Amino acid sequence: MSAPATLGAKQAALPVPYVGGQVARGGQVGLLGNRDYMETPYSLTSYTEKTIRDQQATSVAEVLTNSDSSVRAAIGSSNRYDALTIRGFRVENSEIALNGLYGLVPAYRINPAPIERIELLKGPGAFLNGMAPSGSIGGSVNVVTKRANEDLTRLTAGYISNARFGTEIDVARRYGEQREWGVRFNGGIDGGNTTIDRQSVRDGVGSLGVDYRGERFRWSADVIYQDDWMKAAARGYTPVTGIAVPNAPDPRINLAQPFDYARAKSLTGLTRAEYDVSNNVTVFGAIGANQFTFDKQEAPGATILNTAGDALSTSRFQTGKNDGVSGEAGVRARFDTGPVGHEVVVSGSALNRTDWLGQTNYGNYLTNIYTPNLLASPGTPLSSFPEGKSAFLGLRSVGVADTLSMMNGMLQVIVGARQQQVIANSYAPVSGLEATHYDQSATSPSVALVVRPIKELSFYANYIEGLTPGPTPPSGAANTNAVFAPFKTKQYEVGTKLDLGGFGASLAAFQISLPSGATDPVTRIFSLDGEQRNRGIEFNTFGEVGPGIRVLGGVTYLDARLTKTEGHLHDGNRAIGAPEWQSNLGVEWDTPFLPGLTTTARTIYTSQAYVSADNIQSVPAWMTFDIGARYATQLAGRPTTFRASLTNLFDKRYWIGNPTGYVISGMPRTLWLSMTVDF
Repeated sequence: MSAPATLGAKQAALPVPYVGGQVARGGQVGLLGNRDYMETPYSLTSYTEKTIRDQQATSVAEVLTNSDSSVRAAIGSSNRYDALTIRGFRVENSEIALNGLYGLVPAYRINPAPIERIELLKGPGAFLNGMAPSGSIGGSVNVVTKRANEDLTRLTAGYISNARFGTEIDVARRYGEQREWGVRFNGGIDGGNTTIDRQSVRDGVGSLGVDYRGERFRWSADVIYQDDWMKAAARGYTPVTGIAVPNAPDPRINLAQPFDYARAKSLTGLTRAEYDVSNNVTVFGAIGANQFTFDKQEAPGATILNTAGDALSTSRFQTGKNDGVSGEAGVRARFDTGPVGHEVVVSGSALNRTDWLGQTNYGNYLTNIYTPNLLASPGTPLSSFPEGKSAFLGLRSVGVADTLSMMNGMLQVIVGARQQQVIANSYAPVSGLEATHYDQSATSPSVALVVRPIKELSFYANYIEGLTPGPTPPSGAANTNAVFAPFKTKQYEVGTKLDLGGFGASLAAFQISLPSGATDPVTRIFSLDGEQRNRGIEFNTFGEVGPGIRVLGGVTYLDARLTKTEGHLHDGNRAIGAPEWQSNLGVEWDTPFLPGLTTTARTIYTSQAYVSADNIQSVPAWMTFDIGARYATQLAGRPTTFRASLTNLFDKRYWIGNPTGYVISGMPRTLWLSMTVDF
C-alpha cells in the first residue's frame, strides 16, 4: 500500500458537496483532518453554504435545529445569544470552533455570512479536538470560513417579519499565474422590528479571507468583525419547585422591560499554514485571537411562581469582555509497515481566555408571563462592582493518533490519546484577588474502527472520552477546598452508513456516561459520585430519493437517565431537558411544470421534556411545520434566486425545555423573504 502523492492537498481541500448540495461528503475530524463521512468512525455531518442560504438562516443554531434531529436550540432566537443541546447535553455558542480552533467565535451568536460549512460531530471529542472551554459533551461544532474558489460577486437583500430588513454582499476573486492567490469579502447588515413585542435588532458583520495555494505550501488568513445590538431580548423562565408548568404564552409576548438592551462586538483574526516536507509528510500550524466586548441591561430570567403565570423578576446591568488566544501545531505522516498503511498525526494545542466583568444589581418586581408588568426604570441599585478581571482559563494538550489501513482500505483502525492540562482561576470582584486556583490534567484515550465491505456500505464503532473541568465543592460541603481532576465522559458508539451515490443514510447507537458532583447527605463530603447516562439511537438521511426530490433529516430516540443522584433521591429519573423523541424532515421538490421553481416543506417534532430532576415538572411535546419556495431565473442576464419561507406555519405555542431547567417560549409564525443576484 503506497502513500498518496498529495497528502497535504488532501487535508487542505474541503470535501465536495453531496448530491443535492445540502451536506458535504465529509468534514474535519479534529487532528485526523478532513475525512469522507463513509470512512469516519463517528457521527459526522457537514452542512453547506447552500443550505445556510436556502434556509435564510441568521445563526448557526438555526441551521442545526432545522436540519438535525439530535440538535435543538436550547435558547430561542428571540434571545441575544445561542446555545444548543446535542444528544441531550448543552453546548454553549462560545464552545463552537472556528477553522478547528476554540475560543475565537463571538460568545453570543455567530453570524453565518462568512461561513462555508457547519460541521457537526456528535459525541464527546476531547481526543479529536482537545477539550472545549466547557466540555461540549454531547457533540462539537466547527464552522469553516469561506474561500475564493471561483470569481463571484453576489448581492442579497432580505426581509423577516415584522419589519426586519437586511442586505449582504459576497465578493471573491483569484489572482496569479496559477490562480494561487484568493481573496473573499463578506459584509452584511440587517435590522428592524422582530415578531416579538417591543423588540428590535441591528446586526452587522464584515469578513476578509485571503489564501495562497502553492504546490507544497498553503496559507490562509481571516479577519472577522461582528457588531450586534438587541432591544428587549426575551429571556426564559424557571418554574418554582412543585408547580405544574403553566401553558405556554403567546410567543409574541415579551417580559423584557423597555429599557432592556444588549450590545456585543467581536473581532477575530486567524491564520493557518500547511507545508509538505515531502509527499508523505506535512507540517501544519494555526493561531488566532478574539476580543469580545459587551454591555447589557436585562432580566436574568424570571421565576414562575404559580400556574396562573405570576413571576418574580429582577434587573441587572453587566459590562465586560473576553480575550482569547488559541493555536495548534503538528505533523502528519504516511508510511507503510508491510500490508498495513499508517497515517500518524501528532498535534499540540493551547487556549488562553481571560474574562472581565462588572455588574449592578437592582431590586425584584412582580410580573406575569401573559400580562407583563412594564416599568419606567430599573429603580435604585442595590449592589454593584466595577469591571475587573473575573476568570482565566488555560487549556494545553498534546494528541497523537495512528490510522491503520488494511485490505485496501476495507478495514481502518484509529488509536490514539490526548494529554490535557486545565488551568482555571477565578478572581474576587472589586479587589481582583485570586479567589480560586485550579491546575489539573488528564489523559483521554480513544479507539475506533471502520469496516467497509463494499463501496456503498460501512460499519463503525468507537470509544471516545470527553473532558470537563472538575467541579468546585459547594459551600456546605465538608471538603470545600478539595480540587478534582477534569472528569471524564465516556462514549461507546456503533453504527452503519450507506452511500448509494445520490442518497445517503446513517444509523447509530450510543451511550454517554457523564459524571457529576454530589454531596453525601450524611457525611456532607462532596465527590464525583453522581452520573447521568444518555443512551440513544439516531437515524439520519440526506440526498435525492427521486428525480428532483431531496430529503434532509432524521429521527433520534434518547433514553437519558439520572443513574446516580444525591442521596439516591432521583435515581432512574429522566434527565432534565432531554426529550425521548426528536425528529426532523425537510423535503425539496424541483417542480417539472416550472423549471427553476423548488418547493420546500419541513416538520420538526420534539416530545415531552422534564425540567426538574424529580420529574414532576415537564413541558409538553411540540411540532412545527414550515413551508417555502425558491425560484432560480435570469434577470437582465444575471442569475437571480428568489426565496420565501413561512416558519411555524400554524403559529404553534410551545415551550422549549432546557438541560438547565429553563423553559423558553418558541418562536411565532415568521415570514422570510430574500432575493440573491450574481453579477
